Amino acid sequence: MTKATKPASVAMQSANSAEEQSGKPEPIKPTKGQPAGIKKTSLIQRIITGFVFVTVVLICIFAGGMYGLLPMLLVIFAVLGVREFCRIINPDVSKSLIVIGSVLAASMPVLTFYASAHEGNLILGDGIMRGVIPLFYVLIFGLVAYMVWVALTPESKLRDASVSFFAALYLGIPLSSLMLIRGMGDGVEAVGMLLTMTLVVSIWATDSFAYLGGSLFGRNKIAPTISPKKSWEGLTAGTLGAILIWYLAPLIFTGSASLFTAIIMGLVVSIVSLIGDLFQSRIKREAGVKDSGTLLPGHGGILDRIDSLLLTAPVVFLILLTAGTNLGLLG
Repeated sequence: MTKATKPASVAMQSANSAEEQSGKPEPIKPTKGQPAGIKKTSLIQRIITGFVFVTVVLICIFAGGMYGLLPMLLVIFAVLGVREFCRIINPDVSKSLIVIGSVLAASMPVLTFYASAHEGNLILGDGIMRGVIPLFYVLIFGLVAYMVWVALTPESKLRDASVSFFAALYLGIPLSSLMLIRGMGDGVEAVGMLLTMTLVVSIWATDSFAYLGGSLFGRNKIAPTISPKKSWEGLTAGTLGAILIWYLAPLIFTGSASLFTAIIMGLVVSIVSLIGDLFQSRIKREAGVKDSGTLLPGHGGILDRIDSLLLTAPVVFLILLTAGTNLGLLG
């Protein structure tokens, strides 16, 4: 006598029942064309949020000081960034210290903009000084403000005041650097706009290429204890992305480009971006949090989106200040 075989529907029900009892669903094998290293839902969400974010930022960079769009955007970044940073370090930090840090950070790019407005060429003489001097006033005022706060507030903690002051510098100085880059050029505003856009887009290209390259090919980790997803393969892909942007941008808008300059700037942007990213990852890992916030779906908080920019902008500003003309970036 042969054993009766179970119908396909019964067999499927039995399998589903066993799966429910075990509580462990069968792993879904990646379909053809869908790499196992990339989560489709996460990637789509990341792309949508990134597209909106990029559009807003590029519009503000294009407008520059028109209607105060770029300074206003940088103020928003400064205020939200200081708040996120302070709460990562200490969730119970005084709101007053967050306000003081936010005001200091926000005032830096705003004062830099108004002090250097209509200078035409920030590289030479009074132009750069007009843009930088306000930072010293802010630093002195900020130092006095924190000292007064600590001295007159019994419940205040020096550690929290130090974190707030560092957060103000961490956000304020880089955002001021971005404002100064936007004002560069020998009387030609398009130069500053092109440099700022190229810088920002190259950082995003580095991040996107590194994400895709690391997800698809990442095997050798750069700093597994700090950021397990960062790989040398991803860094290589990110560097290629940055070089591509620094080569294509001037080629498209000016009709000429230097491969040497593109390689130099691409390497600088990708490496410095990585350091800025790892710094933020180190802080979050020590605090036991995954993201700096939840404002941007698929990305986290503002700091998660601009952490690379916060170190790259000052470094690129210094390069442009000292060697911009030799590299062919300032004419």
